[in-house]
Amino acid sequence: MKFAYVDESGDAGEGDVFVMAGLLIDAYRLRKYTSQFDQALSGFLAKHPAAPRELKTKAFINGKGGWSVVAPDERKQFLTDMCDLAVGVSKIYGFGMSFQAYSTACATGEYTIPGAKDYWPLSGMFISGLIQKRMQTQPNNKGLTVIIFDDNKVHMPKLSDGLYYANPWFDGLYQQSKTVKGKSVWQTPAQQERFDHIINTAFAIKSEHSSLVQIADAVSYVYRRHLELTTQVETYAGEMDFYSGLAQKLDAKRERIGRTPKAECIDFYNAIKHPAWVL
Repeated sequence: MKFAYVDESGDAGEGDVFVMAGLLIDAYRLRKYTSQFDQALSGFLAKHPAAPRELKTKAFINGKGGWSVVAPDERKQFLTDMCDLAVGVSKIYGFGMSFQAYSTACATGEYTIPGAKDYWPLSGMFISGLIQKRMQTQPNNKGLTVIIFDDNKVHMPKLSDGLYYANPWFDGLYQQSKTVKGKSVWQTPAQQERFDHIINTAFAIKSEHSSLVQIADAVSYVYRRHLELTTQVETYAGEMDFYSGLAQKLDAKRERIGRTPKAECIDFYNAIKHPAWVL
């Protein structure tokens, strides 16, 4: 059994980049790693009793919302430590999107996009599709992956519906091929096989109740800031190096989509991704 903890970073009012990222962890290691994350977080907070009790990465790393009581170098080191923990114990799944590219793709009318053209559940479905693709290669894991998101009452119902009803539009994310008469042929899954390695709904938890969701928030923010810096005209070299280094570290454990059939959903996700994001 697997558990994926997912969070996101970015808003259209803040910039062009939206990133959703998750950590996939084996159930039998979950208690150990949760305890490891909890201890790291509680130990850090114990040194700074005047700091907030919940770690929201954007506010934390920028010294906002009470985090100015922690020195900048210490904040950067703790963010590095969280990325090290994520890389050490999990597989990373993610999607980095450009709001501008998303708006353009939706406006063309070229794509028959399910889910009322809502980028949040569509990003969640992409991550779920990658997890489905990965789990299809694992023995004895059918229907045994739980996907847990930071609570979002607006978008979560759409994502839960997406997983439950399993629209064939998403098939290209996880279709398998087989050899028929010497040729590779993509198999169309039966309805009951769509997302069949995932428990057929999405679960939500408050981030302050889960250190793993807070780690997913940190991973999302690192990727978001890295993507933002790749397209900014003026940047500080030190900041660019810091985030590109962390992103490179995370990428070593990030799952890619790999070989896929020709499918509308693949074309759509390629059209809306940030230019610097590799599917």
